[in-house]
Amino acid sequence: MATAGNLRGLMLDGRRKSVEPMAERLGTPRQNLGHFVTQSPWDHREVMWRVAARVDRVLRPSAWLIDDHPFVRYGHGTAGAIEQHCGEREQHLCQVAVSVHAVSRRESSPLHWRLFLPQSWAEDRARCAKAGIGPEIVHRTKQRIALDLLDDRGQWGLAPPLVVADSDYGTNAAFRTGLTARGIRWLLAVTGHTVVLTAIAAPVTAWARRRPSITVDQVAAEHRYQARRFVYRAKTADHPARSGYFVAIPAHVATIIEREHVASTAGRLLPRRTPLVQWKRKRGGDVFRSWITDLPANTSLAVLVRHATSRWCIETDYREMEQSLGLGDYEGRTYRGYHHHVALVSAAHLFCLEYHLNPRGEDTTSVCTRS
Repeated sequence: MATAGNLRGLMLDGRRKSVEPMAERLGTPRQNLGHFVTQSPWDHREVMWRVAARVDRVLRPSAWLIDDHPFVRYGHGTAGAIEQHCGEREQHLCQVAVSVHAVSRRESSPLHWRLFLPQSWAEDRARCAKAGIGPEIVHRTKQRIALDLLDDRGQWGLAPPLVVADSDYGTNAAFRTGLTARGIRWLLAVTGHTVVLTAIAAPVTAWARRRPSITVDQVAAEHRYQARRFVYRAKTADHPARSGYFVAIPAHVATIIEREHVASTAGRLLPRRTPLVQWKRKRGGDVFRSWITDLPANTSLAVLVRHATSRWCIETDYREMEQSLGLGDYEGRTYRGYHHHVALVSAAHLFCLEYHLNPRGEDTTSVCTRS
């Protein structure tokens, strides 16, 4: 009953979705609702498992997208909150959560969340105790957290068809290697300074230092004339169409950690990958964005572009969850409370998503209408 009441509170009209205004709208004692969200011992992972399993059935995702999202906070005792870059606000006190989202041609929805614990917090166990952070919770990099979240989903019988992430993850060779070791295909953003070797028919050993190495930007310049235009986001009432010029180039990724990984394999071969590059214009202007993928070499350029540009889907999810479902409105300070809140918001988002995909003509609140 408490769960149903909280979900109803998140989906009702109202500007703030923190405990006090929700309790007032629901006619529920504030203490009861607050205790359920911040201190009740229910396991948010069980809720997210059920959400993830249902999302997988409803969307049949073509990829999972890894992201990290900032949450503005105003209390230094809030679990994991430190001064850091926070979107349009630049430097601000905020929490950051690593998240996994399922993305399909139709829609997208969150599968899992985990709060990032900065090193300064992990070293202050007294401070952690006040915020409800147990001794088993230690500092882990965002890339390591992302792999842990994928492992959690794997234990629950869910596996990503493809992982897509931005350059914070793509430039981390250990993260790429971790995905490969798990048998997970990936398409990850990288910087233009990422070093590659031009692909040739002959095998390339991990220590082939005589061959000239170049950056993604340099190899892209040599193939710009092959770029093709794609409209990757159609025009809507709220957004103009988005398009770009793309080219895919076979290459070998030459990073130290991946060399160490392949050094133990037969032939000590560098992995063959495919850089994907985007320009805003075919002539003139610098590279706009770059990715590298381990998808098969015969994967069509249209498929690569569709996956690489799928991030706008989760940006829409964030906007809807923040504006309509109170994603950023949690005012508690505990580690458990934060995860309870985002799990409930994810469940509410899935409910609205299913209503949007399969409307039954019932009377529902306006927040369930997607733009």
